[in-house]
Amino acid sequence: MTEREREILHLIRENPMISQEEIAKKIGITRTSVAVHISNIMKKGIILGKGYIINESPYIMVIGGTNVDIQGFSRSELRAHDSNPGYVGVSFGGVGKNIAENIARLDINTKFITVFGNDLYGEKIKDHLNKVDIDVSDSLILENEETSIYLSILDSNGEMNVAISSMEIFKKLKPEYLKARNKKIEGAEIIIVDTNLEKEAINYIMGYNTKTKIMLDTVSTKKSEKVKDIIGKFHTIKPNKIEAELLSGIKINSDSDLDRAGKFFLEAGIKNIFITLGSDGVYYINDKKKGIIKNPKVTPVNVTGGGDAFVAGIAHAEFMGKDIDEAAKFGIGASILTILDENTISDKISVENIENKIKEMKL
Repeated sequence: MTEREREILHLIRENPMISQEEIAKKIGITRTSVAVHISNIMKKGIILGKGYIINESPYIMVIGGTNVDIQGFSRSELRAHDSNPGYVGVSFGGVGKNIAENIARLDINTKFITVFGNDLYGEKIKDHLNKVDIDVSDSLILENEETSIYLSILDSNGEMNVAISSMEIFKKLKPEYLKARNKKIEGAEIIIVDTNLEKEAINYIMGYNTKTKIMLDTVSTKKSEKVKDIIGKFHTIKPNKIEAELLSGIKINSDSDLDRAGKFFLEAGIKNIFITLGSDGVYYINDKKKGIIKNPKVTPVNVTGGGDAFVAGIAHAEFMGKDIDEAAKFGIGASILTILDENTISDKISVENIENKIKEMKL
């Protein structure tokens, strides 16, 4: 769907009886244009007939973090303990939120459970997510709390040099809160969890007696420790090399070490394993296929969000029933589009653009 179609669909979800005139006034276009957009949405099978009956299609549920991203970009080589010329950007981020938005941009019905502070930033993020048609109706909103903030400094090559995260608010997402939303969570085709959640919340999610595939984004080495004792319960994981070493106890210095780590995860019960290797690409393995896909040479503008786009890409591939090697390529394609963009979420993310990038890069 286009951005405008997502915006209109969100208004219809809020009020199925809304008129075309009301929609036109709310988003600042003509009623005729609204009619054309609605006709296009109907042709895609998302709206069924009069009264705007929405076809509740299968969905992916993301449970994780969202925050305000404040990024400082240096125009030249970073100098410690000094003022560096550059510019500062403010956007909405968070691992869970980034994954959810990328998935929604791939035209998959997306639901997102997170924690918002009852502040200006929280309202702005919710408004943004609603506009891209992500359902956040089951998220927790806390009075007298500030929405999470993530502050990062990037060097002139777009690589993160240092970051500080203020994410204490996610400790408030308790199993009791999730329990009240069991039906919605268990109804997903895929659940994606990021380790910004507290260990007790992750353990609760992993306790679902469901056939739903649960995917893990490890987020960071420190946070990945939360899942070390339950790692085998996940359907799909995407650690980087250091996180894979921590979770498997295997030092990775060669391709054979990657195979040993991959086998460890398979024997633990995981179905699909993707180990990201930085500039060296991605190692993937399941019980049918394994391999390494080398990253094509590109000059990144901003690497922040590349990993989140990769997770969204492999989730889309799994949702569509693709093989693991195709999933790895689709994830890399999504990641490349993202790191070539100044923004953490690229507005170029679409199935068509990712497939074109895969062909262009000869993945």
